[in-house]
Amino acid sequence: MRVSLNNVWLTNDGTVDLRTWTDAYKVQLNGRQIVQDAQFLRAVSAQPLARGNAVNELRFTVTQQHASVAAASAFTLTAFSVLPTGGSATLVCGGAGETPVTCTFTAVLAEMPGCSFYGTRTETQFVLRGGPITELGGATASTVDGATLATAYGYAAGGTVDGGNLADDLLPAGLDLDGGTLA
Repeated sequence: MRVSLNNVWLTNDGTVDLRTWTDAYKVQLNGRQIVQDAQFLRAVSAQPLARGNAVNELRFTVTQQHASVAAASAFTLTAFSVLPTGGSATLVCGGAGETPVTCTFTAVLAEMPGCSFYGTRTETQFVLRGGPITELGGATASTVDGATLATAYGYAAGGTVDGGNLADDLLPAGLDLDGGTLA
């Protein structure tokens, strides 16, 4: 899944090698609404009433490879200050060989509960909070800032990414491992 907030990419933008900047992983969604417990006279029990007001909280993690330790540490210290505080969030979903499905919602960057650097690599957790998430229908490819996002990715089969660098386990579908270039 690729995620942008107010046309600023928080994950891979679909054009950069996944070994240097990953799509979202550890994606979690907490959807909830305001519920009121209503006390009715002579009722056996209270009744919960759905008040609507749906709120979605989307949490995800991104790994990014930077050019230097200085760039990685500066990103860790400044990312929350320089990223957009809110706007339209675009979520591009899909895997290798699939037509991407685009979803959207109005969201705020509620928090970055973790942003760590490990040498030249950073791992950042984002929390977007907003209203209902809707699927944009009818599009065969998604566009943000006029760029078409139809890049397909192949994920490494077998193995785990626990304790490793997730970026090393993700490959663009067109990568030629025999010294060629990206197709």
